Amino acid sequence: MDHQNILSPTLADIYLQQGYIETAIGIYDELIRKEPSNDVYRQRRAALKKELKAKGKTTGFKKVLKKKIW
Repeated sequence: MDHQNILSPTLADIYLQQGYIETAIGIYDELIRKEPSNDVYRQRRAALKKELKAKGKTTGFKKVLKKKIW
């Protein structure tokens, strides 16, 4: 099975809910490679990276989850 076909913002949110922010960022990296002009993906990834840097690897992601941008 090709895992690239199941990448989606929803999958990224599932990883975030489980505390895997780095994995969620990686999913957005892949989504941006597929759709380089998608500003929503870029904004979401930027927000996740900011949270990761500011709060550490496991805190703060719930705040990002509350801000649905799509």
